[in-house]
Amino acid sequence: MDTITVKPYGEDQQERWDSFVMEHAANGTFLQTRRFLNYHPKERFKDDSRMIYRNQELVAVCPGADCYVDGKRMFRSHPGSTFGGLVVSDTQLRAPKLVELLSAFDDQLTADGYEAAELKPTPDFFCRMPDEAMQYALFHEGYGEEMEIACVLPLTKPYDELRSSFSYNKRYDLKRAEKQSLTAAPLHTEAEIREFHALLCLNLQKFNATPVHTAEELLDLWQNRIQNEISFLGVRDTTGALVAAACLFYFQQVNVLHTQYLATDTGVTAYAPSSFLYDAVLREALRRGCAALSLGTCTHDHGHELNLGLILNKEGYGTLHSLNRIFTKNSL
Repeated sequence: MDTITVKPYGEDQQERWDSFVMEHAANGTFLQTRRFLNYHPKERFKDDSRMIYRNQELVAVCPGADCYVDGKRMFRSHPGSTFGGLVVSDTQLRAPKLVELLSAFDDQLTADGYEAAELKPTPDFFCRMPDEAMQYALFHEGYGEEMEIACVLPLTKPYDELRSSFSYNKRYDLKRAEKQSLTAAPLHTEAEIREFHALLCLNLQKFNATPVHTAEELLDLWQNRIQNEISFLGVRDTTGALVAAACLFYFQQVNVLHTQYLATDTGVTAYAPSSFLYDAVLREALRRGCAALSLGTCTHDHGHELNLGLILNKEGYGTLHSLNRIFTKNSL
């Protein structure tokens, strides 16, 4: 009988962790690597990431944090990443193996004093190999499911056909924006990225919100951690003013470009710079030869609140949908 052990992650294991996530996992992305997660100051989260071994072989990792929710001590998928959950080797994609792994994982959490767990697996859209058996294992082990809806655009057609699938309003907005002699170009310097972040902050003020990342954190990611996965695209008017911009994440394993942040100058009312930005991002994804463009989620509160304005805006560009699932077990 196989022996499964669940051990805490230590800083001396970073290289092994990152190699496993990027080279051996069926559902790993750079968002679960330590080079990405470690940009967070240590005091921000109480990291309690785990490494899972089957007969001394590393077969899964789980980036996570020690949290308290409603008075309960809860193990949560790392709050510093959009998704995480158990990142598993492609050798483990059998339902009995995954049930066994998850059962051992939960038993260890219980032994360590946890009362509940929340896991956010990598969405199917970002998995190198199918992950349905993991979702079954979570159900089998008593996890309840919630879901967020996201918009994605498969890039299986030429640009002209993709553009023709935009709604009438989006095509109209784009034509109006194109008459403004706008230009789209990468943002390459520290000053430009700070300019982008300032625009993003201004954009979010109307929602009484602030960006998840500070300008310094974005610069750290860009300069030191995920240089090959992060990029910035800006739209300027004829005066050189930045009227729209995007922070883009590239998921190599599935060849998908993702819009991590989109920001527009809300003071511009004569036309919609956002339409020009969406089109510029689409062109960039096609230029790179990407398989799809991800436009992110459109929900709040674990999917219970649908942002109608946001999803109607994204659907206007001809998108399809994917689901981000959240699994919670309130009693370990």
